[in-house]
Amino acid sequence: MISCEHIKADYKQIFREKIMFLLFILPVILICLLKILLIITPIYTEEYLNIDVTDYHSYIISVIFLMIPSLIGTVTGFMMLDDKDGKIYELMSVTPIGRNGYLYNRLSIPIIITFIYSFLIRLVIGIASISYGTTLLISILISIQTIIIGLIMFDIADDKVKGLTYAKGLNIIMIFGLADLLNNESVIYIARLFPSYWITRLIKSPSFSNIIMSFCIHLLWLFIILGRFYKKKK
Repeated sequence: MISCEHIKADYKQIFREKIMFLLFILPVILICLLKILLIITPIYTEEYLNIDVTDYHSYIISVIFLMIPSLIGTVTGFMMLDDKDGKIYELMSVTPIGRNGYLYNRLSIPIIITFIYSFLIRLVIGIASISYGTTLLISILISIQTIIIGLIMFDIADDKVKGLTYAKGLNIIMIFGLADLLNNESVIYIARLFPSYWITRLIKSPSFSNIIMSFCIHLLWLFIILGRFYKKKK
């Protein structure tokens, strides 16, 4: 169970460092900006560019959903790198709490925050085309992405400077969520191997097959990353 002391410690750590605090609150800013843009932009794009923004609505919403694990996952990675620098991870791994307890305590709060932001998108944007059930599924999936990004940063980066560099590279994966726009079978085939692609697929068509494939791809990535985590830290 997550203690109040652990929650307070995490929030103190986030608010103490400007870059982590900015990444933490940025989803709220982006959600509000998107709401404004979705009200204003269609009027001008249709009048002056003859482009109907509603045709790209699914992709716009997908990008906002994908920004959450990108940002919160980066914050999680930074916090875990702090633990690595301070030898906190090594100390906790030899205590009764162990590696499993460390991951539970470190990842629980980012997962909760990811869920909150996901439903905030549904509430603020007012996406009538996406049901609450689909929003719940997407919340679970992008929570897994948050874990994946945090663990990858912890695995490959030695400090937060390198971690920020790697985070920028990891964020490129979001592009695969827009693969269908290219209408290129080869690109789409490759994109299907990445979790971000399936968020867009669920938004466009939350069919049973898409749900199954979404979870399969996300869990495959998660198990691979967790496998590396436990193997490397033995």
